[in-house]
Amino acid sequence: MAERGVPRLTEAVIPPSVLSGAVAVGRREGHPVGHWFSGTGLDPTDLATSGSMRVSYRQAAVVLRRAVRMMPDGPLGLRVGCRDTLLSFGMLGVAMRSCATAADALAVARELHQAAGSLLDLDVETFGGETALRLHELRPDSELIVFLCEEALSSTLMFIRAMLGAAWSPVRVELAYPAPRYVQEYHRLFRCPLRFDAGANRLVFPTAVLTRPLPTHHEPTRAVAVETCRRLLDADEGRPDLVASVETMIGRDLRARITMAETARRLRITERTLRRRLTAAGERYSAIRDRVRRRRAVALLRDPMLTIEAVAHRIGFSDAREFRRAYLRWTGEPPSMIRRRPDRRGVEFDEPRHEGAAPVSEPRTPAGESSSTTAILARGRESGS
Repeated sequence: MAERGVPRLTEAVIPPSVLSGAVAVGRREGHPVGHWFSGTGLDPTDLATSGSMRVSYRQAAVVLRRAVRMMPDGPLGLRVGCRDTLLSFGMLGVAMRSCATAADALAVARELHQAAGSLLDLDVETFGGETALRLHELRPDSELIVFLCEEALSSTLMFIRAMLGAAWSPVRVELAYPAPRYVQEYHRLFRCPLRFDAGANRLVFPTAVLTRPLPTHHEPTRAVAVETCRRLLDADEGRPDLVASVETMIGRDLRARITMAETARRLRITERTLRRRLTAAGERYSAIRDRVRRRRAVALLRDPMLTIEAVAHRIGFSDAREFRRAYLRWTGEPPSMIRRRPDRRGVEFDEPRHEGAAPVSEPRTPAGESSSTTAILARGRESGS
């Protein structure tokens, strides 16, 4: 399958894995990370608690610029990229590790790298006996290019070593910026020649590496993980980042029934400005609130241990009768219907996310796969359902 298009800069389609890594490093070093998010419509606590959260490139760039300014003298990108590979790659990592060969894993990465929260675009170049992963900026940003390349290249390196062995190193790394003050950190990590002020940002390796079989190959897991990544990407319809931020704020505590005025205050804009911008995006605040409630209701109704009254209370209704009327208005059927279905799927989840999507089967955990891999698969199926 061909690579997917680059998202527009204001579309909230990017998983916040890189932001999560930067926040983790900042907190570990004792920095107040909360103000990095000021005025973006994002909250650092949502990064870890909302598995379906998406951000725009514009939002991510604002947060990361502030992080870089607070930690200008250290290899922030390397520290973020050298996290556990499951944290960096998530479901995409499961898909790649389950491929038959390194070439198959590279093809999956080329198609689906955005599912891991990539903030750069990826291309593959071959010349002679060498192949290169080439990184392209989504937009020129001299303040972020070092961080973005450090994170992308170091996380890629760590992932390759996890697949092919800790001794693996590239032929060379080419970087289109001057050597930083902490260049020794690059030498220590990459263990290969480095070319700064180069014409492009590349990680170069022997083409023969692509024929290497992967010891973690497991076709059923690969099929499920690839399909889940595709569903995760296709489920995001390019919502404006403002709309995604409003959805997140409303969803933090539906019982609080946050008003439009309070949402505008948290976004540091006027209520009038919020209404105008939502109208420009073809949205109304009440419709967004109903959409968030409907999605949460469908998820909660899957739990047979929760009564209709309990579900109603959790999503902000004072009584079950009021909730039943709203649910009927949203879906065209009473909430009891979802519990009569064998698979307990709500009407909004019955339609396929994209044309031609194949059913996702339950995988068996292959020998040698960790329980954390299984957990990521489970979360991915739930998010993509």
